Formats: sequence, structure tokens, C-alpha cells
Amino acid sequence: MVRIDKYLADMGKGTRTEVKKYIKSGRVRVDGNVVQRPETKVSPEQIITLDGEQLVYEEFQYYLMNKPAGIISASDDTRQKTVVDLISDRGRRNLFPVGRLDKDT
Repeated sequence: MVRIDKYLADMGKGTRTEVKKYIKSGRVRVDGNVVQRPETKVSPEQIITLDGEQLVYEEFQYYLMNKPAGIISASDDTRQKTVVDLISDRGRRNLFPVGRLDKDT
């Protein structure tokens, strides 16, 4: 069981602060019932919707990538582009690369 606000944030629907606003405004339903308390516990087996869109929980997301030369294998860098920067459709904020390659490899 996990808090509904954490569940929504983990699914990339916003920050914890943003999803708490969604919940309190009645935009979130669990098994068809409106939920207005961010601390409500849910399980991935329940039907959870945000604005009528059903969410399917994915505990992990994996991306297989052929790293281009000139890109670094890191999740964040202020000076250079990273492999995580190349994933434009990612909803989750907690992605990180596994394995290291030199910048020009």
C-alpha cells in the first residue's frame, strides 16, 4: 500500500504538491470513488483515475539506448547533455543510467 499522492507523483503526474491539489479538488478517483485526502492508501490493483484517465502503475521503467558519442552517461549535468536528457517522453523523474561509457564511446 502506498499513499495516493506518492503514487500519482511516481507515475509522473506532477510533484507531490501538485498532485495534492488535484486530490483535494476532487479530480482523483479510486475504484470509482472520489478521494480527497492525500494520505489515502492505495494498492496498484485498484482502479485509479485522474481526470477520468485510468493510470496503470509501473514499479519500474526500463529504456534500452544506443548512446551516441558526445553524450555522457549520467542522470544530471549542468554543463553537458546526458543520456537521460535524450528521453523526451519520460514521465518519471527518478530515471538513472545503469552502466558507464566514456563520453565519446
